[in-house]
Amino acid sequence: MTREFGTSPTDSGARESSGVQRTLQELRGCIAELDTAPKLDAKLWSLSDLAEQMASEHEGMAEELLGLYEQLGVVFDVTRKLATVDSEAEVLRLFTVSLRSSYSDCMVAAAYPHGPEGWVFEGDAVNADDWLRRLIDRARNERAVTVEPRPHETEGTGQRQVLVGPVFGGDVFMGAMVVAQKSSASEFHVSDMMLLEALSMFCGDLIRNHRLVSELRQMSLAMVRSLVNAVDQKDPYTSGHSLRVGYYATMLGARIGLTERDLQMLQWSALLHDVGKIGIRDDVLKKEGKLTDEEFAHIKEHPVRSHQVVEKVPQLADALDGVLYHHEHYAGGGYPTGLKGKEIPLQARVIQIADIFDALTSDRSYRKAFDWRRALGILEEEAGRVVDPEIVVEFIDMIKEITEGDEGAWDRLVERASSLAQIPGSAQDTTKYA
Repeated sequence: MTREFGTSPTDSGARESSGVQRTLQELRGCIAELDTAPKLDAKLWSLSDLAEQMASEHEGMAEELLGLYEQLGVVFDVTRKLATVDSEAEVLRLFTVSLRSSYSDCMVAAAYPHGPEGWVFEGDAVNADDWLRRLIDRARNERAVTVEPRPHETEGTGQRQVLVGPVFGGDVFMGAMVVAQKSSASEFHVSDMMLLEALSMFCGDLIRNHRLVSELRQMSLAMVRSLVNAVDQKDPYTSGHSLRVGYYATMLGARIGLTERDLQMLQWSALLHDVGKIGIRDDVLKKEGKLTDEEFAHIKEHPVRSHQVVEKVPQLADALDGVLYHHEHYAGGGYPTGLKGKEIPLQARVIQIADIFDALTSDRSYRKAFDWRRALGILEEEAGRVVDPEIVVEFIDMIKEITEGDEGAWDRLVERASSLAQIPGSAQDTTKYA
């Protein structure tokens, strides 16, 4: 017996208590009427019926508790794996995978809207005919879990009832979870509909939160890009430099396998690595000739100044290494602390390569830009002395792969890197480099 909508555990307890009271009353009546055997026989049959009813109620309660336990198991499994999810599609996929573990005798799939009338199904091979598509449309229009038996089922389809839970991220329809019975599966109950309803709402809330976080991240990133662009404008020769360094560094970070979070921190660090130049005197920053020792000492202050600016933002604590150490040298002798080799944080070693490459391929007050091929040659010469010899090989190969056999690829790459374009290779964007 499955509890219907609107009943509560206290209702079940009341029924149980009522059954026990009735039994006691019947026993008292039997004792009072022991003088007649026919009456006793009738009372015993009545007691037997009550015992069967109580057993049935307890069996229903046991099944209900088992169902609730299984539902909690699905929710726990989803919650435990949330840390590994970093896209909207993966959120829906996670829920369907967890449902499959609970409904092992069913086929579970995620349905994604594709075009005005189409659907894409991912997961188990459900029989995705026009009837199922109409059922999903109905669930979407009614914004409610929907269950129907498959009409005119033919032998071999293996699907009986189909349960559909629509997933909305706020007011936006994201997709649906589909649970289709195999021929051996038991009938769906109200508890199954309640579980799918709860999971659909949970899934939609997570997708909406993921979208809000992504929008906030993009807004923050755009604001920082505007800030660093304003700093770059202080020197017309370095205009767009921080944006390009952020782009090249994040491409390289994705190539060497950094995690999504590490890529995000790398991007922030690269964008902000020169923000301290706002405190460097214009006569030094824009000087066309060779710097004096005093002027060079002054310009070497900018990593520390940048660090002092960025450390004021607690959320960017993991971006500080690249800001402070991107002018250290792999063989030693860099600044501000003279670290060498793997003592230099990985974030700084990646940014340093991107920083040098963009400096070489940009016009400066004291020289014209190098051709990108010549710039790669200089980086190769500096491997092991200034830059990390292993990471620079990855960078050189990456640029060659992007530009190989396409004369316009370099210009498109620079244009994209200098704009507010998304960084490829991370969850923000899947666009190819050029």
